[in-house]
Amino acid sequence: MLAGGVALGGLLLTSCALPGTTAPVGNVATVHVAGAPAVAAPPKIAVSPANSTQAVGLDAPVVVTVSTGHIDTVSLSEAGSSTALPGAMSADGRSWEMSQPLDQAAHYTVVATATSTAGSTSTSTSTFVTVSARSRLLTGMTPLDGAVVGVGETIDLRFNTAIPAGERAALLQRIQVSSTPAVIGGWHWLNGNIVHFRPATFWPAGTHVTVTANLKGFQVGNGIWGLGDWTSHFSIGAKHVSLINNANHTMRVYNNDKLFATYPVSLGKGGFATIQGTLIVLYKTPVVVMKSCPTFHTPAACIPGGSQYYSDPVYEDTAISTSGYFIHAAPWSVGSQGRADVSHGCVNLSNSRAVQFYNFSIPGDVVQVSHTGYNATYSDGEGDWQLPFAAFSNTAGLGAVWTGPIGLSSLAGQDS
Repeated sequence: MLAGGVALGGLLLTSCALPGTTAPVGNVATVHVAGAPAVAAPPKIAVSPANSTQAVGLDAPVVVTVSTGHIDTVSLSEAGSSTALPGAMSADGRSWEMSQPLDQAAHYTVVATATSTAGSTSTSTSTFVTVSARSRLLTGMTPLDGAVVGVGETIDLRFNTAIPAGERAALLQRIQVSSTPAVIGGWHWLNGNIVHFRPATFWPAGTHVTVTANLKGFQVGNGIWGLGDWTSHFSIGAKHVSLINNANHTMRVYNNDKLFATYPVSLGKGGFATIQGTLIVLYKTPVVVMKSCPTFHTPAACIPGGSQYYSDPVYEDTAISTSGYFIHAAPWSVGSQGRADVSHGCVNLSNSRAVQFYNFSIPGDVVQVSHTGYNATYSDGEGDWQLPFAAFSNTAGLGAVWTGPIGLSSLAGQDS
């Protein structure tokens, strides 16, 4: 009877199909035994960089994602440090990212937990090691931190390695110039190692400027990385502008647009013209030993006793170029000052006037020289204020820079 009962049961089950048909296979698969729970797969956690990865770039983001459900916790730690590194969770809880730069030659551990929609949990532990930098990107800056400078001051950055042309815009996007009040400015590369920033017009007197460089994790190439960030501050002093006119051999000095002094001067004689253009005071020094050789490379300049030979201390020196042009005391030319040009290119003043101008000046003050016939250029190192601002930026894709808060002003339509 038991065997017959089983057979009858099978007959009754199959009789549910219409004649000439068979039951779909899927119908059988969906039958569940009463009381047996459905089994849900645990969430799958993925971590990038992958477990045991070596030589990870310092700019690589650390990302944790989960296939279903949500991430519960993520702990990212560096060997030797007890502090967990911060990260940001996505709104849906399905991903977490720490995208700040990593340290070089460091061992990192990522521990993540997650819960699926059905309630099952997973834990993942992975490690990775970052690349060892062959060399460190270093930056020198003028003006120095805390300096008070003139309205024509430029920001000069000097790197210890040449920045490839294709990386220059990316590098400058990591360097923020901010100021109060805000201005429009731009960057100009002199070569791969040196880049200058200047405002479209002179800085307003009293401006406070901050330069912030977020260079940690920046890859220059050839194993050279930025390994740290830095910040520097400087401020703009009173507006000092000096106008030197070789047509009438005078120098008019203005303090905040008011005439401070008028000096008779003597400039470069024939064959030794003073550079002309908008220059700035670079530095001051109480004494410079000025030598004709190797400046002029002629027998008369390089042989003692020659008609052009000299090697003499000169006092109260205010530098207005990188190539040896100074405003300085020249008591030997007082009789020619205001009347004729007798110098080897420098601007000659009497002793008392040189002392007054020396004490008045600060680096970044503007000195405009005219009517000498010798234009200052970047080959002299004095090109920043010779270029019109519209042509100043030579970093493709970067263009003009607004030094105020983002979103409060637009550069579009600004008159440069």
